[in-house]
Parts: sequence; structure tokens; C-alpha cells
Amino acid sequence: MSIPKKASLFAMLIMILLVASACGDKSDNTAKTDESTPTETTAGTDTDTAKTEDTDKTESTEASTSESKEADNSKDVELGTTTKGSYTNDYFGVSLNFPEAWEFQDAEGMNELTSASSEAIAGDDETKKKQIELSQTKTLNLLMASKYPLDGGKVGPSAMAIAEKVSLLQGIRTGKDYLEATKKFMVDSQFPYEYKEFTTETIGGKEMDLMQITMDAGDGSTITQEYYSTIIEGYAFNFIFTYLDDKTKSEIDTIKKSVQFK
Repeated sequence: MSIPKKASLFAMLIMILLVASACGDKSDNTAKTDESTPTETTAGTDTDTAKTEDTDKTESTEASTSESKEADNSKDVELGTTTKGSYTNDYFGVSLNFPEAWEFQDAEGMNELTSASSEAIAGDDETKKKQIELSQTKTLNLLMASKYPLDGGKVGPSAMAIAEKVSLLQGIRTGKDYLEATKKFMVDSQFPYEYKEFTTETIGGKEMDLMQITMDAGDGSTITQEYYSTIIEGYAFNFIFTYLDDKTKSEIDTIKKSVQFK
């Protein structure tokens, strides 16, 4: 798959969908594995049956309580506030600054853009379409800020923040787990990216796992994207920073230095 000339916009949108779709794929695979595993049943005494029924009731009650707590917690989830030059989110306890002259999108605008780009990514692949649809129901589009207008066709630096609800059933316990699932999805999809080794970096006082990729922008330049991920309140919280050269990298570094986690 080649990167079009409007690489800045396309690269930003494709990464939102690919990162989240990777875990949609992980969830589907887990479900298929669970369905294909035979269940063994054994006969027992009336006492055993009673114990089993009591256990089932207890587990059912605990599950209901857990679901209730999760529902209550979900009420507190927020998309945060984006203003000219800044972003804050009390739920994830994060804030950052970006140049006031930069363009930015709120959650509604990001949702429209990602929906428009999903067809370009999935094409006629029904499996990918289902993965993307699943990911969009669990993904919070938090921040998209870029130096140039997204529809202007000019490549430039950008900063994004997204979060996706994850569970232990998906095997996602750390930011690295999330990034590994993302990388696998990208490799399986045969996107023309080059990957560096995973590392960790402290941003705003929080240690985050990092995956860096590069891609050909199609005009002789190279786009570099840095994916930072960590688990916060049951969500994979991610930053995606994009730059092209030392000058734009410096702009991104300034944004990263402004990040603060509570």
C-alpha cells in the first residue's frame, strides 16, 4: 500500500484506526478460541450440585457488581477539553500544550474524519471492516492537532491522543502488549512501514512504552511516527506524534516536554 501525497492527513487517520483495530482483531481471536474450546461436564452428588449452584449465584452477583461498578466508572470518562494551544483531560489526568497557531479537531471532528478514512483502509476486506467498526465503538478520539490544515495536502508535524477500552481477555496488560498487537496488525496488513525496537520513555512523569515507525511520504521525504502507550483506568491511552525532519522533530519534542500526568 502506498502513502498518497496527502500523507500528513492520511497517516494521522490511518494510525487511529490501525491502533484500535489491532485490538479489535485480538478480541475476535480470543472469542473464537473460547468458542472452540470444549466444555467438560462431570456428575456429582446433591451436595456438590448445591455448592455449584451457590458458587454460580456468588459469581453471578460478583459479575453484576463488577458490571455495575464499571458502568458507574464509565460515567466519569470524559473526552477532555481542547482549546487554542492546549488540551486537558481530568479522567486520564493528563494535559499538554501545542503551538497556538496549529489546527486542531475536537472529538466530533475526529470521528467524522476517521469514519471517512475507514473505507480507504478496509477496502473490500470484510474482516477489516468489522475490526474497524468494533474498534470505533471502544475508542475515544481525544486530540488531533497539526501544524497545517488537515485538508491542505501539506505534510507537517502533528500530535494525537486516543484511548481504547481493553480487557485482560484480550491479553492487553501493558502499553507494550497494546503496541505489539498494533504492530502485528500492520505487518499482517502489509503496510510499507519500517519498525524500530520497542523501548520505554518517561513523559510527564509517567513511563510509557514506545514504538517508532517510518514511512516514505512519496515526495522524497520520510515520515516518522512515535506511538506511546500505557494503561490508565482500563484504557490503553496513546499518544501518536508525527514529524519529518530535525526541525519538525524539535516542535514535537517541545510538545512532549509540556505533557503532565497527575
